[in-house]
Amino acid sequence: MIVNALKTTGRGFLLGLGFSIATAVVYYFVWQYYVTKAEEEMSRNFERTEMVASAKDLVLADVEEQKHDGATAIIGSVKNAGSKPARSVHLQANLFNHGKFVDQYSTYISGTIKPGESQYFKISCGCSGTPPAEHDSFKVEVVSGF
Repeated sequence: MIVNALKTTGRGFLLGLGFSIATAVVYYFVWQYYVTKAEEEMSRNFERTEMVASAKDLVLADVEEQKHDGATAIIGSVKNAGSKPARSVHLQANLFNHGKFVDQYSTYISGTIKPGESQYFKISCGCSGTPPAEHDSFKVEVVSGF
């Protein structure tokens, strides 16, 4: 009876060990597949970012503030001086009063700006019936471009 119990226990141990090894082998191959797939995706994303302009390649021109009927807007153009297209350009206007920051507004330029091309922009300041903070100067900058 003890011998039968030991044989049954031994068979159970070997069955469990075999199952564990099989599971480990399957886990290893599945893990390798997903790691390889993730590395390929990261590589594609890196190549994609290399194919677009950076914010430093975008140059602002003819930037001015316009006030009409209580509404304030900052208009101008942005030129892609780089060699790659720029997408989803984010522009930001910071307003200052006697050198102190008082307010901020931003806009996005949708679409693509090809190398050498320019696109007009308008940053609306304030809301309907609510003018922007009192200011005497402003600065517009390119926050990002993809």
